[in-house]
Amino acid sequence: MKQNQYSPMSISEMGVTLFAVNKGYLDDVDVKKALAFEAALQAFIKSKHGALLNTIENENDLNAESEKTLTAAIEEFKASSVY
Repeated sequence: MKQNQYSPMSISEMGVTLFAVNKGYLDDVDVKKALAFEAALQAFIKSKHGALLNTIENENDLNAESEKTLTAAIEEFKASSVY
């Protein structure tokens, strides 16, 4: 996970990316498109599920409810986008 200089990711953004990787959502993504996938996923989550990011950021944890919501959000993203 590479962060741009002077543009660090928040805990919740890192959590989303790590969750997606650990759960295998990037397994079918070409390595050359991984950064584009990550950027598009982050933008999607911010625009459609901002409350989830706030919950993760405030709790510093991914509880069962947040994990369920995040799983659904990532699946929605993968089904509806071309990265």
